[in-house]
Amino acid sequence: MKIKTMTVTFALALTTFFLTSSVALAQGSLRSTDGRTVNLADAKGKIVVLSFGGTWLPMASKELPALQKLADRYATRGVQVYWVSINTDKQGARNYAADADLQAFAQKNNVKLTILRDPEQQVYKGLGLDAVPTIVILNRDGKLIHKHVGFGTDQSEGYGEVIRELDQLLK
Repeated sequence: MKIKTMTVTFALALTTFFLTSSVALAQGSLRSTDGRTVNLADAKGKIVVLSFGGTWLPMASKELPALQKLADRYATRGVQVYWVSINTDKQGARNYAADADLQAFAQKNNVKLTILRDPEQQVYKGLGLDAVPTIVILNRDGKLIHKHVGFGTDQSEGYGEVIRELDQLLK
């Protein structure tokens, strides 16, 4: 009897966790490297892909071109794709990057999509993220509905699930 009760309690807790974590409402604002502010609340009605990362990550030079391909694939379908740097903006600090550094990094990696900043990691933490790189998809209601952690050299599977999720949202 006790095992059955514990199993049901655990199952309910797990279900509650997944339901609440899958509907986290994206809030906050991010600043682009050209000084514009992107408020996530303003993105309601649009599908948004945010890829959180940093210039210090070993795979960033491979991740960014793959992200650009994803952005190009969905550009005509109204999906907004952003790379969000969590590099700090405090000079002298570890992992510091000025806006010009991030722009140069993007240019070096043939990235044309908008680069956003989250130096205090407020949006990153607000979405419950704890690893980089992480791609999240926000639905038209601004709710986090998909999270993909990591980036491998063969992204066919990882981005495959992102593509499947985007295709499903666009039906």
